[in-house]
Amino acid sequence: MKTIIKILILLLTYVDSIGQNIDIQSKIKYNTEKAQNYLDKEKLLSGFYSNDADGIKMYASPKDKLSNKIEFFIRWEQIENFNNLLKFNSTTSMLAKYNAGQLNGFPDEIYIAPKTITPEKKLIGYKIALDPGHIANDLETGDLEKKYLKIKGDRINGIKDSIEIAEGMLTDDLKNAVDSLYKIGELKASQKQYFLSKKANDRDIFRVVFKDLELAKRAEIINNFHPDLTVVIHFNVDETNLKWEKTSNKDFNMTFVAGAFMKNDLSTKEKRFEFLRLLISDNLERSISLSSSVVKSFENELKVPTATIRDAKYLIEGCVMAANGVYCRNLQLPRYIHSPIVYGETLYQDNINECKALNAESDKTKNKRVQQIAEAYFKGILEYTATLSEK
Repeated sequence: MKTIIKILILLLTYVDSIGQNIDIQSKIKYNTEKAQNYLDKEKLLSGFYSNDADGIKMYASPKDKLSNKIEFFIRWEQIENFNNLLKFNSTTSMLAKYNAGQLNGFPDEIYIAPKTITPEKKLIGYKIALDPGHIANDLETGDLEKKYLKIKGDRINGIKDSIEIAEGMLTDDLKNAVDSLYKIGELKASQKQYFLSKKANDRDIFRVVFKDLELAKRAEIINNFHPDLTVVIHFNVDETNLKWEKTSNKDFNMTFVAGAFMKNDLSTKEKRFEFLRLLISDNLERSISLSSSVVKSFENELKVPTATIRDAKYLIEGCVMAANGVYCRNLQLPRYIHSPIVYGETLYQDNINECKALNAESDKTKNKRVQQIAEAYFKGILEYTATLSEK
């Protein structure tokens, strides 16, 4: 009898061991394919990471990988705990925790309101972060961002007067951005005074305040909010329509998610950490699902086709197609925001019909086309959250 029991224990142990090996091999295969298909645009980054039986390892350089000098190492059994910590900690905090070896322990229990979807109470309990995309609410700032239209009147095409639109007029402004950064301590009083004075070079202001500090602070604020999902709102233009001084016949929708890192995109520890985060968490998969629902809603509600990867040069050169109309692209906000994200690029503002529709009212909150776009985002988000409630 004892012999039979011993044999059964050995057999169960053997079967359990086989099951664990199969599970680990499945994880290795999944993470390897995920990195190759979504994160590594040029297939040149394998020298920075590895997936093996022990877990996932990151290296500061291919040279360090050859010498087995590991920068980050997470065992497979640690990943669930690590992902829980990611939900409630900033990148800086997580880097500190990781370097100190503090992967154990969870944040204090946080009450999360139940999420319900009904015709009367839609999205109750969901925390949604909205980012306006661009800050230009006038043509001068739009010129700095290179996100503006200045189309001359063309009576043949039904444009009675000149049309001037900065993308930020549809979605924020520079003074507000400087004020916000000053209030939260990212700019000193002397810097604020300089950036708002006539002494400052406009392009330097834009580069420092918007492209660097302001975008980084947006990501930090959004992450501290701990949203269930994030919506970044952009409008697009025809890249071949130089200077956007005339109209275009092209009109497409698309969305972006994180990924498509290139050869020099893992140059800092912070960027390598975000690469690792995207690899081991499910934020990328959820972002693709969310963006798929939203881009489908764009097409249905706006009656504008979804862009294929050959409809824009930057899609071919800098992106990886993740789903229909959803492209991995190594943009700052998708890379640093720790929630499912849809980075929307609706319609082409310089399209002959769109520019007239978007210019119809000076108060863009009352603009019919802008309201249709808002409705398209809303319906896409509803479809995405409905799939979550079914799981």
